[in-house]
Order: sequence, then structure tokens, then C-alpha cells
Amino acid sequence: MTARTITRAAFLATLMGAATLAVATPAFAARNADAEQYIQTNASSAMRTLADRSIPAATREQAFNRLMSEFTDMPRIASFVLGVHGRQLRSDAALRAEWNRVFQEYATAVYEDQLDRYRGSTIRVTGSVERVPGRDIIVASEIVPRSGRAIPAQWRLLRTGDTWKVVDVSLLLEGNEIWLAQQQQRDFLAVLDRNNGDIRGLIVEVNAMITRMRARATARG
Repeated sequence: MTARTITRAAFLATLMGAATLAVATPAFAARNADAEQYIQTNASSAMRTLADRSIPAATREQAFNRLMSEFTDMPRIASFVLGVHGRQLRSDAALRAEWNRVFQEYATAVYEDQLDRYRGSTIRVTGSVERVPGRDIIVASEIVPRSGRAIPAQWRLLRTGDTWKVVDVSLLLEGNEIWLAQQQQRDFLAVLDRNNGDIRGLIVEVNAMITRMRARATARG
């Protein structure tokens, strides 16, 4: 990329989102035990999968990819990060399928690449706030390493019918808590604005990043 590269840190200044967050919530807002349990179960499973060096890297990658597909609303996020350019996906089924596939591979690679630093850590849910009762929840948690200070992480969940899906995550990056989807959208839009909204051009850039991340993962073993 030219003026501003989409970096791993930039992705971790996004991933999961599909609507603008207003994170300030009333102190009296209710907790949601169901959403809290969903995060405790699934985030813990993701951390265990990444830490399991008893299985081949390719098998671990497949398991993590499958888990992320179930845990997060990838199609919603993939459309969100394109902003107004996402309208192209509605009229071009082939482009939509290609972008969704590449974005999911990218998202999975970024999580695998970044969360590897927390290998052996556990997830501890500490509370939740209902933005919309029963449907839109912020779950607070901590990534707890074997030694050292716990790292805060928040998860935004939306429920459709009986199904929860994660649509945004906040992490503490360089001392700042950042909601990931917001930043990812800004970074992708910067690229699309420079290339006249060419999503296929963006796909080329994203594929190059995936290749580099996979190479790093292979080198780590």
C-alpha cells in the first residue's frame, strides 16, 4: 500500500463490528448472564485452540477458522468495514463471495498472529451491560496470563433469534482501549478512497498481508 499501510496493529485497532458504538452506558444498566456465558465459553475455546501445539499447525488453523466462523458475524463485519463501498457487494455476487472469503481468512490470520502472544492465558468474564435488553450487549472480560497483569477486553454481541454473534472487540493497545471494527473501517476506506473504490484492488493488498502473516506463523512453529 502507499500512503498508509493496513498493519496488524491497525487490524487490532478493529475486527469485529457492524455498527457505530456508543460505549458510554448508564451505571444502572442490567447484566446479561447468557451473553457473559457465551463469551466465557467461546473465547476460552479460541484461546485453547491457539495454544494447542499438540496438533499440526494446519489442523489448528482449520479449527480456529471454524470456531471464528461460528463465534463472530463475519459477513456483517466484512460488509461494515467497506463502508459505502459495501454497496458493490449487493449487486455483484461473485465479488461478495470473494471479499467475504478473503476477509474471513484475513481476520482469522490476524487473530492467530496477534493472540499468539497470549498463549497459555485464560479468559475471565467480569461483567456486562445491556445496550438493548436481550439483543445488544457489551461483555467485559480480562485476558489473564500465567504471570503478569491481566489485559482488559470487551466484546459486543448482537442476538438474532436465539443466536449470539460477536460484532466488535476492544483491546488495550499501547495503553489505549480501541474498538477494533471502527478503526478497521477507517483504514480500509482510506485505501478505497485512494483507489477509486476498487474492492478487487483492496483484495490484492489483503492477500499479500495474509501471506506475510502465515509466513510468520510458520516460522514460529
